[in-house]
Amino acid sequence: MLSVDLSWTKIQHVGRDVFAGVPNLNILKLMGNCQPGKLRAVDDHSCKVKIDPDAFKHLKNLTSLYLSGNSLTSLPLLPESLQLLDLQNNCIFSITAPLKTPNLEVLLLSKNCFYANPCNQSFYINETVFRELPKLKNLTLGYNNLTAVPKELPHGLKSLDLRENTITEVFEGSFANLTLLEYLNLEWNCQRCDHAARPCFPCPHNLPLHLHPNSFYAKNSSITFLSLRGNSLKTFPKGLFRPLRNLKRLDLSDNLLAYAIQNATFFGELVGLTWISLIYNYEPLRTFPKLILSPHISNISGLQSLLLSGNFFHTISEVSFKVLSRLQNLTKLELRMNFINACNLTSMKQLPSLTAIDLSQNMLNFLPSCSKSSSSSGTVGQDNFKNQNLYRESFQDQPPIIIDRETTSTSIVWESNQSNVLETTENSECQIPPLWYFKNKFCKHKLTFDLSQNDILSLNAKVFVGMENAVCLDLSFNYMSQTLKGGLFNNTKNLVFLNMSYNRLDLYHNNAFSELKSTLKVLDVSNNDFHFKMRGMGHRFQFLQYLTHLAVLSLANNGIGMRIDQRLISSSLEYFYFSGNHLDIMWESANNKYTHFFQNLTKLKYLDISNNGLKSVSSEVLCNLPISVKVLSISTNLLKYFPWQNISALRNLCHLDLSRNFLTYLPLKTIEFGVNFSILDLSHNYLTFIPENFFSEAKSLRCLYLNHNQIKELNHQHLPFPFRNGSALEKLTLHDNPFKCDCDTSWFADFLGSTPIEIPHLTTRVRCEFPESQQGHSLLLIDQRSCQDIYGSLAFLVCSFLAVMFTSLPLLQHLYGWDVWYCLQVLWAGHKGYSQLPGRDSCYQYDAFVVFDTTNQAVRDWVYNELTVHMENCGQRRFSLCLEERDWTPGLSCIDNLHNAVHSSGKTVFVLSRSANGSEMVNGVIRQAFFMVQQRLLDEKVDAAVLVLLDEMFPKLKYLQLRKRLCRKSVLSWPRNPRAQPIFWNRMRMALSSDNLKFYDNNMSESFI
Repeated sequence: MLSVDLSWTKIQHVGRDVFAGVPNLNILKLMGNCQPGKLRAVDDHSCKVKIDPDAFKHLKNLTSLYLSGNSLTSLPLLPESLQLLDLQNNCIFSITAPLKTPNLEVLLLSKNCFYANPCNQSFYINETVFRELPKLKNLTLGYNNLTAVPKELPHGLKSLDLRENTITEVFEGSFANLTLLEYLNLEWNCQRCDHAARPCFPCPHNLPLHLHPNSFYAKNSSITFLSLRGNSLKTFPKGLFRPLRNLKRLDLSDNLLAYAIQNATFFGELVGLTWISLIYNYEPLRTFPKLILSPHISNISGLQSLLLSGNFFHTISEVSFKVLSRLQNLTKLELRMNFINACNLTSMKQLPSLTAIDLSQNMLNFLPSCSKSSSSSGTVGQDNFKNQNLYRESFQDQPPIIIDRETTSTSIVWESNQSNVLETTENSECQIPPLWYFKNKFCKHKLTFDLSQNDILSLNAKVFVGMENAVCLDLSFNYMSQTLKGGLFNNTKNLVFLNMSYNRLDLYHNNAFSELKSTLKVLDVSNNDFHFKMRGMGHRFQFLQYLTHLAVLSLANNGIGMRIDQRLISSSLEYFYFSGNHLDIMWESANNKYTHFFQNLTKLKYLDISNNGLKSVSSEVLCNLPISVKVLSISTNLLKYFPWQNISALRNLCHLDLSRNFLTYLPLKTIEFGVNFSILDLSHNYLTFIPENFFSEAKSLRCLYLNHNQIKELNHQHLPFPFRNGSALEKLTLHDNPFKCDCDTSWFADFLGSTPIEIPHLTTRVRCEFPESQQGHSLLLIDQRSCQDIYGSLAFLVCSFLAVMFTSLPLLQHLYGWDVWYCLQVLWAGHKGYSQLPGRDSCYQYDAFVVFDTTNQAVRDWVYNELTVHMENCGQRRFSLCLEERDWTPGLSCIDNLHNAVHSSGKTVFVLSRSANGSEMVNGVIRQAFFMVQQRLLDEKVDAAVLVLLDEMFPKLKYLQLRKRLCRKSVLSWPRNPRAQPIFWNRMRMALSSDNLKFYDNNMSESFI
């Protein structure tokens, strides 16, 4: 065993020798068993984790140890092989003694002393601790009430996290020795409290973090990422960033740099920067008429991403556009949440590399303006804003915008999560992709405009001025209430992705989006339910058949249920999101009008009809779904019945999601799943058992989700196919089921502990519910010996009977043993009767024909001086042996004599030994005799062969090995110990006087003889 995960199991004690049985362990996780301070659950105030100081001494190969979230106050002895140590969320306030882990590379010590886990003291680490960690590369000390940057940090450190401490000053040369440092995080040390989402702790007198010109100096500095976020900074000392020649990413968000953005010169020191965040640097109680950017920003020639959200201005000045136009590599410009009411989108064309423009959460409305100059220049919304006087010039009473300070940048996190899910989705066509996956797929590195959450009331030609080359456009969360007709998108004929969700659109006309029929691939018109909920109003989706390149469509959460087209028609649509509608009305039993609603979507691969209030799905509806469907989601409905017998109609189906329904049973008969069917989600239902035959044809099933059901036990004798060895199942979820834990189900604990199938939450949430004495216990902890308690009465009776028997039997045997034996022999003889023994009255002339190598003097001596003496002259039974040199008829040919000897003898004894010169082991006579005996076995069904091995080193021939397995008593070996020779002769007599067929192994088939 190389890895053990005991996280979130509420373990309270780790003993001295608990890991003695797993000395090869590499990874050990013991996280979250007793959270510290305010992080602890209300019902878990008394928890305490105690780890014996020598608990890990046996783990000589341990490389990763995770101990976060255990409220530890001290450290146990650690193995020298350790490379990663996680001590986050504990109560460790002081480390004075060296860790004695010279191979440690990652040390995580965050959140040991902060507002949710208070310690009322300053976190302390002795300098000698770091001196003895020469290989340390990653160190996290965030949320620890540190008052200064630690000294004597390892020179090989690459990542240092000091976020959210109480550091008020970064002295000169604090990082001078860290020439390999690449990541440095100093955010939220002197917090800006007018924009805080969590408890806030500013520096004394609300002063900013004190930085010196050489605070970040290091000869040949390697820092590529630096975060100074949330430190109340208003400016920077000259030359602060000059030593950071490799700096690529700089986070200056949540400071007070509103004026510095306009005129600061420190931007000229950031010549190698590619990403900078200046979000939420607004001046309190002030909104600027225009955004004015410092001309020194243009010196950052390699800048690719500029984030300017939350700086509060109404429009972008022409001076700023000139500054931006010099940034020839700029690809992303974020201007979110700035109260922008006018923006010259045409000026954006001055930035040739710009592909992502985020203007969301502003006040753009694109209403018609009386100003010709505004129209000609492409500036939208400004004059209308002034004329209508909807807003005051400055937003002095505007409440501060709250954003969670835990997230460094929403864009960074979103992009990171997006890439991970994207990778997962691409690996399998059977996964369910979220809608934003397609935005990343079609919009990455393509010109994208985000105008969501603005004040756009309707679409017109003015809206798209400056967006003629846009590939992706997001218009969601606006106030558009209009009927879409042809011609609205004449100026944006390159659109591939269009998001118009959360509006009030009417899609009645056939020519809606007609200008985009050759380019549009993704269309999101979900959450436009305003018109669909109007009583008596009809709706049509005929525009779909004209969008010949549309691959993804979302009509989710529109409340669609009646007065619509009976069929949807599209020859290109592959992904269709139809959740949050009313298929329960469309498919009700008395109405067959919409039975073929999806049938004409001929290329459909993924269909989501979750959350449609369905109580059942008829066989006719299922059979009329497109046969091309690979993924079908019917989750979050009210299903009590599903037509499993018709699932074979969807022969390409590989993923079926029936989670969060009201299914109570599965059919007992075999269901014909398709050859590609690999994922079935039955979680969050009310299933009580899994029939044995239900999955018998699901040979390719890889993932089965059964969590959150009412399954109590599985029958060991009738185990469903996916649970058996040899199935393709890779992942199985069983948590949150009310399992019964008794002797009948104890085998299940063994199965869970030994199966190679991945079972999430196995140690934490697969628990017993019955009987009451086992409630809440892990199913893996079932002690099979406890069955003695359940069957205690029966065990008492059996033990009492055995005790009496074993006490009385020796006494009776001593007194009446011989009499009982004699009576039993008489009764057995009467029952068995008498049978004639083979011997002189046998039909054979000889009892055995002895075949041996007559040229081997040692063998001759053994046959004439041992075999013939003991078989013919000794014992109660005298055997008649046929020997070549003694009993063959003179004058007959050798082959005739050999034939007569074999067929006139009951057995044929082969005496085998190595020859004297070691050249030939078996001569011609022995070979011919062997063939005749085998022929006799085939013709007469008589097995007459007896083999005697005189030589221990006789080769292990295949026939000889097979003979030993088939009829062991017919293969004899001459013992080297003289005292064992009587046993040999007794076995020889038994072999010659008994039928070999009686000695055959019972496991062998009769077809062998």
